Amino acid sequence: MNIGRNDPCPCGSGKKYKRCCYLQNNNNDTDISLEEVDTDDYDDYFFNTPEEFYDPGIFLKALTNLRSFSLDRKSHIKEYNKARALHSEIINTMVRYHEAGKFRLKIDIDYINSIEHSNKSMGEFHLIESDFDLETREGAQTLYDLLIYKASPNMNCITEEFIKSHRYRKKEKIEFLHSMLDSTIGLFEVIKTDTEEGYVYLKDIFSDIEYKIVDIAMSGSTVYDDIYMYTRLIKYHDIIFNTGLNLIFNKKDSFIKNHIRDYKKDYKPEVELLRLVQLYNYYSNNPNKMEIVTNTIK
Repeated sequence: MNIGRNDPCPCGSGKKYKRCCYLQNNNNDTDISLEEVDTDDYDDYFFNTPEEFYDPGIFLKALTNLRSFSLDRKSHIKEYNKARALHSEIINTMVRYHEAGKFRLKIDIDYINSIEHSNKSMGEFHLIESDFDLETREGAQTLYDLLIYKASPNMNCITEEFIKSHRYRKKEKIEFLHSMLDSTIGLFEVIKTDTEEGYVYLKDIFSDIEYKIVDIAMSGSTVYDDIYMYTRLIKYHDIIFNTGLNLIFNKKDSFIKNHIRDYKKDYKPEVELLRLVQLYNYYSNNPNKMEIVTNTIK
């Protein structure tokens, strides 16, 4: 599927695609001409409307930028910024690769049926019936997570294709592709945050493995005690950071309680694809879903 300019950007910035990576993808040498800008979008490109000016997301970004300024001199933050920039560059290339029709998702249906048979209590699952709404942040990010990363042993992914085709020659990019391929996805709870260093400590709900990730915005907040976060973690050298996929659940939510209870009894990493789609379907259809805005959760 092609990304619309008003869709959430798959890089995870939280901006519309047209105001983020679209500018890089379509503006390598020259400025965007006015002919490329829809009349209704003119203000989006050249002005900040009052509504946008008071947008809590923009306010959060401003606060994060202030904290980033104070942290940028630290060596691990410098490495984190390099990793983030590298990730963004590669993701942009992968999005263009997919939009050009060069990637075809292949799924071994027999593998899916075997998982369904061994997990009857989880209900019937058909990936092709999942509907990813690209007009929403969670829809775009979940779809691209499935396309870019290794979601299941029976599915191909763009990262794998880039590695096999020797897409890059630079050592750092080759290493980063392998970091993406070896990334982990899961449901995490926040154990603690370190505001002064920009660290966030997470624990995987099912494996109990703990991670220390760099997240400047999250480390500056104290509102994570009551939530679970479903996200993907990438480790590059000594830095761990989370990707754009970020589904937030209230710990008191009956669905998430039952979800954890059912999978906790006999947790199998190979059914993560099932869990990903189940969590996305619930989150996207939940009118009371939680979103992190400034220093509060709504």
